[in-house]
Amino acid sequence: MDGRVNNAGVKGNKGGGRKSKVEEEQVNVIFLSALKELYKKDTDVETKKAFVKELAESQRGQMFIAEHIFGKPKERIENYNFNQELTKEDAKIINDELESKY
Repeated sequence: MDGRVNNAGVKGNKGGGRKSKVEEEQVNVIFLSALKELYKKDTDVETKKAFVKELAESQRGQMFIAEHIFGKPKERIENYNFNQELTKEDAKIINDELESKY
């Protein structure tokens, strides 16, 4: 063991891991009832539609909706290696540039 305590997700730890379906459903019911009050709607469907319409008014909301409908695009990090040795002069130039900015 590495001596860490309270690692979430380790079996046997209180509160670790994913919440049960019952707990998730209780949270959904609470949020939906709050949204019903906020939008003054009678049915779950009307409430969800009103929420999505308001969410779609902002660019961030549109991105959220698109990611949940179409899936979030995979983030890609490109690392270019030009197979060139970095000279001491190049390293000094880079270091000086970084130091001047930070």
